[in-house]
Amino acid sequence: MDSTSSSKLTFIPEEIVRDILLRLPAKSLIMCTAVCKSWSFLIKRCNFIDAHLSRKLSFQPNHQIVDGCQVLLLENHTKFNLLSCYGDILFHNPALPITELMNPPILNENTGFDMVQTRNGLICVTCTKDDDIAATDIFIWNPSIRRYVVLPRPNLIAYLKYYNIVRHYFGYDSHTNDYKVLRCVSNNSTLVVVEIYSLARASWKTLTASAPTYFGFGTATWPFSYWAVVNDALHWVRPREQRGKDLVIVSFDISTELFGEIMMPQGVRKIEHRYVDWNIWISKHKGSVALLECSNIFTPSSETQLHLWVMEEYGVVESWIKLYTYSMPEYVVFSLGFNICHEHVFTLEIRKTLPPSPLKILGNGESQKTHRGDIMDFFVESLVLLGHPNAIPY
Repeated sequence: MDSTSSSKLTFIPEEIVRDILLRLPAKSLIMCTAVCKSWSFLIKRCNFIDAHLSRKLSFQPNHQIVDGCQVLLLENHTKFNLLSCYGDILFHNPALPITELMNPPILNENTGFDMVQTRNGLICVTCTKDDDIAATDIFIWNPSIRRYVVLPRPNLIAYLKYYNIVRHYFGYDSHTNDYKVLRCVSNNSTLVVVEIYSLARASWKTLTASAPTYFGFGTATWPFSYWAVVNDALHWVRPREQRGKDLVIVSFDISTELFGEIMMPQGVRKIEHRYVDWNIWISKHKGSVALLECSNIFTPSSETQLHLWVMEEYGVVESWIKLYTYSMPEYVVFSLGFNICHEHVFTLEIRKTLPPSPLKILGNGESQKTHRGDIMDFFVESLVLLGHPNAIPY
């Protein structure tokens, strides 16, 4: 074979190389960046990172993820476990492989940490080093490529003896391809400060003046500590007045950074007392805002009643429908939302069973496989943060 024929065989057009590389997992692509400069430049391009993520998030006609999916569990606030799941066996296979993630060094230096939420392969984590200061460290971490970004200190340092509630929320702005952390500090249900951090801007901005006054009400108690992301907006349930009976859904648009509100469905009962045997969680169901109304949580002689409300058309009050109602004999501790098969995931406190409570999946009223963990979120591998100027490798 002459040199001309050999060179023709060894040349592969860039579009073919790109298509092959897009099919590889994130860990393999990191190794590929060391093969040659052209591959490294290609893999670190923003359009390649976006295309790789889009492929991971793409769905087949039967609604199964192309390369399977993973569920992230935070166990005992000390370690993260990934459950690998595929198609319709999600949570149904007792032998699902579990992988413990390698924590970045910043986690090992702290006394405790919490997962805020995951977005596109990124995990937002808050850490506490000082018992007197809430969440002294906040960072955005991509375990697939082993890189993280430490956020600068917020404008207000929250000393716990002055401010009793500090909440963090994590969202993705699809309009600008930006990731944002919303931070809310309140004291005795009085909103003190609302700040937002933008990964693209690399800075905090204060939004307190634009937040509704009732946004700080009840943040430490049921049912007001849960939230959901729908249509690039965060959503919470809040009482309109301190210790009031009427509820409203507060929304926060991650792109415009503006607050709004959505009316509750007419059939949802009013709060008679903050610690009644009743609860309501906000969630996301098949891309829509959903509410799970729950009663008889603590009553030993009664089954827990569950009612699922779904807003079929976003922002249209008249589109609320009660999708279904079912009963459970166990005590429900709290809802973790819906898995990709649209089954409801709970932690359950079964009578006379010692903690820790398992995760339990309920679909059409039937119980399925259980796994142990404190916080659950869906996870997808990505290259986000690869090449980011402030990302720290480990």
